[in-house]
Amino acid sequence: MARGPDNTPSWATLVVLAALGTAVTATTNPGIVARITQKGLDYASQQGVAALQKELEEMEIPSFSGSFKIKHLGKGSYNFYSMLIRGVQLPSSQIKLLPNEGLELSVTNANVKINGKWKARKDFIKISGDFDLKVEGISISAGLKLSCDPTSGHSTVTCSSCSSHIDNVSVHISRSSVTWLIQLFHKKIENSLRDTMNSKICKAVTDSVSSKLEPYFQTLPVTAKIDDVAGIDYSLLAPPTATAETLDGQLKGEFFSLAHRSPPPFAPPVLAFPTDHDRMMYLGISDYFFNTAGLVYQQAGVLNLTVKDDMIPKESKFRLTTKSFGVLIPQVAKMFPDMMMELLIWASSPPHLTMSPAGLALTPALEAQAFAVLPNSSLAPLFLLGMTTNVSVEVGVKSDRLVGELSVDKLFLKLEHSDIGNFSVELLQTIMNHVVPSVVLPKVNERLQKGFPLPLPSHIQLLNLLLQSHQDFLLFGADVHYG
Repeated sequence: MARGPDNTPSWATLVVLAALGTAVTATTNPGIVARITQKGLDYASQQGVAALQKELEEMEIPSFSGSFKIKHLGKGSYNFYSMLIRGVQLPSSQIKLLPNEGLELSVTNANVKINGKWKARKDFIKISGDFDLKVEGISISAGLKLSCDPTSGHSTVTCSSCSSHIDNVSVHISRSSVTWLIQLFHKKIENSLRDTMNSKICKAVTDSVSSKLEPYFQTLPVTAKIDDVAGIDYSLLAPPTATAETLDGQLKGEFFSLAHRSPPPFAPPVLAFPTDHDRMMYLGISDYFFNTAGLVYQQAGVLNLTVKDDMIPKESKFRLTTKSFGVLIPQVAKMFPDMMMELLIWASSPPHLTMSPAGLALTPALEAQAFAVLPNSSLAPLFLLGMTTNVSVEVGVKSDRLVGELSVDKLFLKLEHSDIGNFSVELLQTIMNHVVPSVVLPKVNERLQKGFPLPLPSHIQLLNLLLQSHQDFLLFGADVHYG
């Protein structure tokens, strides 16, 4: 059964996950479904605000100037310059799901503090000083459109809309003796700064999306090479499906041969995804994903192992020699006296994994060819066995990789062919039930513990893991921490 494990902001991580599912291909059902819950988007919002705050703090405020009029004295001019943002507060933010549309980032009750220098002139009269500016009650609303680059197959994100509003702008002048003068153009200052800030705020939001979030989307691989034999196709199948609570994306979720790619002779099942919302993100990994792995590796001829005597535990009384086998099958020792033996064990057909609420089970079809090692090191075939067994599968997560471990039940043997005459395979039952669990299985589990990469963006840690077996798929849930 399933079990748990032992400088881009993380809001990008979750939004990338949320966008999985934006390219259209021919496959109807996904091999993997990715789901982001509102809890995940809330965390993304918290982290995203930190990135936006930094963008706003680095925002440049241009100098501005104007004129004023003093009754009976005529016109004068003013200039506000060297303006620097000294503080930004974004106390409230949220990323909302917009059903059938996308995402909306909203920020309310934000405040910005600015200081700078000012000067004013009327004929030969010149005055200057410092000023402090407070911009209060800022609200921002930005739409995020999730789509796909048809050329590369990568997901894309753009800021489709942005609006901002400022409740209040207040200016404090360092020289109180000229406050009366500032009052003459106070409204002009406020209006100019309000217009400037509004345009700058939406530019900062758009720049943050295009310079940080969009490039991060491009780092999410469409395919991942596993080894010299296989890769995994994580391409996206359909636009994301947004509801009031979740955003679901559909991934192909399929192993493929690096040497010769061809479609599997079976299709992904329909996944009855549960309505859990306790974790930030979920992955529904179907049996199709695992069974395409078995198909690719079996067809590549790599699901095999040659067992030699030095692989048998030293404490074992059984040795891989014709003498040991001759105790059970006398003609082996008679025809090939005092020789070493080898067993070549392989999967004769692709292993098939089934998933149900009761757990994960594998039904491999194996064959074992026994050889005698002749004095010239050539191999003489002895007999061919067919082997079937039930295999229990445990799945876990280490870091960002899906790992597994197998355990086998009793082997059932069938004599497929013999070069030494007929004999009862029941005589070999004990030997093979010793060799497979003690020699073959550890090699298989060693490979499975290296794992396969989950379709996750980089730089995240998975917390509060959940692994549950459902009908035809494995449900993986986790909270996410960027770091």
